[in-house]
Amino acid sequence: MNFKTFISISSDVRRRVKIKRSEFIVSAQRVHSEIEVKNFLTKVAKEFRDASHNCWAYKIGFLESSSDAGEPSGTAGVPILGSIKSSRLDRIAVVVTRYFGGIKLGIRGLIDAYSRVAALALDSAKKVRFLIGKKIVVEVGYPDLEKMMYKFRKAGYFYAEPPQFTEKIRLELFIPQNAEIDIPHKELGICELSEEKLIHI
Repeated sequence: MNFKTFISISSDVRRRVKIKRSEFIVSAQRVHSEIEVKNFLTKVAKEFRDASHNCWAYKIGFLESSSDAGEPSGTAGVPILGSIKSSRLDRIAVVVTRYFGGIKLGIRGLIDAYSRVAALALDSAKKVRFLIGKKIVVEVGYPDLEKMMYKFRKAGYFYAEPPQFTEKIRLELFIPQNAEIDIPHKELGICELSEEKLIHI
């Protein structure tokens, strides 16, 4: 089995932490594209439009970026990104919202605060392993089912959906990106699926 894999969060995260009267609200979401990142950042910014700062970072494979959103340069976005990398998570965007409480934290204090609250939120999240591959559809006759199931099981493939039994049997399989199938099939495209939602053949 030659699936490429990554670890991400299974569902959205929201965590609130107070540090020296400032309230920090961490929002994290699994994302698969920069468009999803933009939509997430916009949603959080609208929700907390009255906040002092909405600082953020994201990582999608080799794509990564961050913003201090008005905090002193290097004190917010980079520490958040550092916490994402330390957690070894991928396909994730994190926004740390700050409501200033009247006490200045200083450069070192800001770096520690943003890094700490992001790490706390990510550490508390449930993690899931995702497999990167492609979906294909194969139709087999009933007499060939056992032979085909043995073939796919031996190759380490998964069902993306339960088999459909009609005139023929429709199998929607999840296979590695570089796998080649030597039987008639239709490719449905590249995707990333949670391992826990895949059906073992």
